[in-house]
Amino acid sequence: MSALPRVFISYARQDGEEFARRLRERLQVEQPEIGIWHDRARMEGGVGWWKQIEQALDTVDFLILVMTPAALVSTVSRKEWRYARQRGVCVYPVKGVPDTELQYDSLPRWMGKAHFFDLQHEWETFTTHLKSPCQKQRVPFMAPDLPTELVNRPALLGELRQHLLDTGHRDPVAVTTALQGAGGLGKTTMAATVCHDDDIIDAYDDGILWVTLGERPDILGALSKLYASLTGERPIFVDVEDAGFHLAERLDEKNCLIVIDDVWDTAHLLGEAGGLLSTR
Repeated sequence: MSALPRVFISYARQDGEEFARRLRERLQVEQPEIGIWHDRARMEGGVGWWKQIEQALDTVDFLILVMTPAALVSTVSRKEWRYARQRGVCVYPVKGVPDTELQYDSLPRWMGKAHFFDLQHEWETFTTHLKSPCQKQRVPFMAPDLPTELVNRPALLGELRQHLLDTGHRDPVAVTTALQGAGGLGKTTMAATVCHDDDIIDAYDDGILWVTLGERPDILGALSKLYASLTGERPIFVDVEDAGFHLAERLDEKNCLIVIDDVWDTAHLLGEAGGLLSTR
């Protein structure tokens, strides 16, 4: 009997199902101590389908991403590895096809920095990693869900993207951008729309942080919330300065987009952090 599931295998059914099946069977025969979550292909469809995926990813340590041309464009695969990274699950891409069939120049930013395991030559190294503790840090996504009835504003979205991305729309730009206007104009919704943009998520590959201040903000609480989302830890900070110092340490050398929503007073802004501000 295998151990509790440590591994979730993600693949595109169109061209990765057979590879995923063989990988599962080999792991079960050669490494039975590595528990594998049951195949999503056996799940029943319906309302609770994605909830089952979330529950699985909340319990495993590793997501094996079978890389094939279809997986690179699969909405389901993208959703799985994004959620896994947000939860601090280690994501290991494995080559499901030869290198010539993968478009490495079109990979998301984080994936371009990841090691792609070639299981024909790196099987022992690969399984050793799966039996070791996961060392990956969380990649938070704190932006609120978009409303069901969303009014598209492509011109404004395009302008904001130009401020937050380089000319190739692949790398982040370290600037502060503000959305300013009276209440009820849709600043928060526009900021959330930007955060849900695929190019923005890929460029800011260490996470998207979001905090709402309001007229009388709890700055210490806001900093603590950002720290907890980034690290999964909830330490007790002495004061705002202490919290800001430790948050800055965790943000050092990270590509994060920080959204500070509902700013009433510029004195409330969190130090010199750059990002996208929604302000009155």
